[in-house]
Amino acid sequence: MFALLAAPAFADVVSPAPDAVAVTVYRDRPRTAEQLRGEDDDDTSGLAMITETRTVELPAGRSRIRFEGVDDAIIPASAAVEGLPSRPAERDFDYDLLTPGALIEKSVGAEVTVRRVDRKSGKVTEEPAVLRSGPDGVTVRTSHGVEALGCGDGPSALVFDHLPAGLADKPTLSVLADAPKAGRYTLRVSYLAVQVDWSADYVARIDPDGRTLDLTGWLTLSNRSGASFVAAPTAVVAGHLARVDPDLPDVEPTQRTQKCWPMGRTSDWTRLRDSGIREQSLQSVPIAITAFTGAQTNVSELVVTAEKRRVETMNLGDYKLYALAEPTTLAARQTKQIRFLHQPRVKFDKLYVYKAEDLDPDDDASPNPTSVVLSLENKAANGLGAPVPAGMVSVRQTQGGDEYFLGEHGVRDVPIGEPFELELGQTSQVTVSGKVVSDTRYGSGDHKRERAAVEFTIANAEPSPVTFELRQSPEQEGFKIVAESARHTLKNGADVWRLALPANASVKLSYTAEAAAE
Repeated sequence: MFALLAAPAFADVVSPAPDAVAVTVYRDRPRTAEQLRGEDDDDTSGLAMITETRTVELPAGRSRIRFEGVDDAIIPASAAVEGLPSRPAERDFDYDLLTPGALIEKSVGAEVTVRRVDRKSGKVTEEPAVLRSGPDGVTVRTSHGVEALGCGDGPSALVFDHLPAGLADKPTLSVLADAPKAGRYTLRVSYLAVQVDWSADYVARIDPDGRTLDLTGWLTLSNRSGASFVAAPTAVVAGHLARVDPDLPDVEPTQRTQKCWPMGRTSDWTRLRDSGIREQSLQSVPIAITAFTGAQTNVSELVVTAEKRRVETMNLGDYKLYALAEPTTLAARQTKQIRFLHQPRVKFDKLYVYKAEDLDPDDDASPNPTSVVLSLENKAANGLGAPVPAGMVSVRQTQGGDEYFLGEHGVRDVPIGEPFELELGQTSQVTVSGKVVSDTRYGSGDHKRERAAVEFTIANAEPSPVTFELRQSPEQEGFKIVAESARHTLKNGADVWRLALPANASVKLSYTAEAAAE
């Protein structure tokens, strides 16, 4: 009876790694490539859906299937397993990972080997021992008595010939499942993970003709987790997701420290007495695990892939999904940039823009600079006609064989067929002087209105003609234009006057507007 009670109630089936993996990366807030590279490893921003295909051999009856090597930044509650012969009876995420501190903590009372190196001769000796305490102060019992390891004259190390039960060398998701008969099953394991993010960044180089530009787009994938996704079909989703704080396991790696009483001659006590107990370096007690040969790295890596990769665009509900046409590898703690767009000779209009609401009625009508804006339409006829995910655009121009930076501006998600603008900065070559000619109020109560007449003088100091736009946003309730010296149009909800300014000349523009008075 006791033998039956001690027997395992189910078989243990291990899937060491996925056969294939696909990654879909979401963006929970706008990010640039520079910001992604500056994120801390413990930052839980970024979100990805990881989909793994795994093949397992299940015996008849109940089995615990262990999916090793899942992303260490997994959100366990989001995990789903498809393809099982029955519904999972239980699901666990094992995150008690192998670290020197955890290894010592779970091996207290077990037999280990102490390896020592004589500093003078270099001779290596080994002797059996029993680990008595750790990881906060490692002590062992040998044939010579109890010893605080790492406090002697020479280097020493602990050697373990096996891993303690319940200590995994890689993140593991496990489920209990019942199989009516033994067989091979292909499973689909999917889950959400944090610390995987993306951004889109662009370089726009204005051609010498001043009317077209070359637009290059870089897709930046950032993986701050410890998992690598090899030859994975990869897609990114544009749009802002509604998210709550992820339900992540509280994983605090077990650290090890070595506390020793001062060693050496009695004359050393004066030098050490003020420091109390001396803490040795973590490297003072090396750990050798003969049963484990894996290695981890915390080195961040930046990889740039210059070849153009076609991006396929499709709708995902109310979002846009951009899928790389070819699989790519995103290694652990790696930032990867892929050139996904290169459109030469994209047509644009250069505008000089002033916002009328910036006019201060109390100023002295001194000239104000205007904003330099590149206006584009995402159409094939204009040289573009490709999806433009939101990101930062760096605008440059070549002159005299040298390339100069003109400015940068964020761009929203721009589908094919829609216009968009890039604001580069301000210039004093095209200026605007404005004044309020009259400001009157009439009516009473809820019908009280305000009527204001304004006049602008726009001056162009450029040696060539330019296109100017005056923009007035209807911020006040009941705002409308009742008189104007030139006809206006509506553009993105604003009243817009577009004027052609001759070289080295100035023109006047005036209008009268009404709105509800406060």
